[in-house]
Amino acid sequence: MVRVDESRQSSSGLEFKLHPLVLINVSDHFTRFKANGQSGAGPPLVMGCLLGSQDGRTVDVANSFEIKYTEADEGWQVDHAFLLKKQEQYKTVFPQQDIVGWYSTGRAVDDRHLAVHRKVIEFNESPVFLLLDPVIDHSRKDLPLGVFETENHVIDGVLQTVFVKANYSMETSDAERIGVDQVAKILPSGKATGSEQLTAHLAGLHSAIKMLAGKLTVIKQQLDLVAEGKAPFPHAMMRQINSLVCSLPALDNQQFRK
Repeated sequence: MVRVDESRQSSSGLEFKLHPLVLINVSDHFTRFKANGQSGAGPPLVMGCLLGSQDGRTVDVANSFEIKYTEADEGWQVDHAFLLKKQEQYKTVFPQQDIVGWYSTGRAVDDRHLAVHRKVIEFNESPVFLLLDPVIDHSRKDLPLGVFETENHVIDGVLQTVFVKANYSMETSDAERIGVDQVAKILPSGKATGSEQLTAHLAGLHSAIKMLAGKLTVIKQQLDLVAEGKAPFPHAMMRQINSLVCSLPALDNQQFRK
């Protein structure tokens, strides 16, 4: 039986910064499997890999992808070929992100989790394990998840692998805040109201147009100073402006040509 030492903190010194996108991905993965499963069946078990980057002792867990597995008498068998293919695809799009760990849904850690953990060690020598509890508990105040690392300890004269708690914190970018806010507006039916969708869409357009107008104003002011001889001719900036103008769709009207 695998041991989980709840009282012991990891001694690796690593700090994990967990992004909301990871939790949204895991929740979406679980919800889709549950919706497609048999009615009345227990909570399905889903798992996947965690993607991120490491800077010193800080590990940034920013994304994730699903992995396939089959159940056998000796435990869960991960589809190795599928995992390698997904890793290659994500590496093409996100070259700075590597596999830093894996996730699973469930209420407690058992021997089968340790077997999968050892498989992930082939991609990262010290992977982090995120366990998300899908059972709703209205009395719970914190996030229903646990973040673990593994350590080797001698227990009763036997060397055993033990899951220990890892230090983690939530890290949120501006783009993620917008996404999380939109997810929070989703109704139990799975759809946001039409007014909320329209409001969010118009607010996004307004912010984008306002930002674009502000940057164009700065460029115009600089060009006016150059035209008046009050500023030196910025060759590098003019090349960038010319490239930007050439990329715009051509409009056959006098105002655009001006």
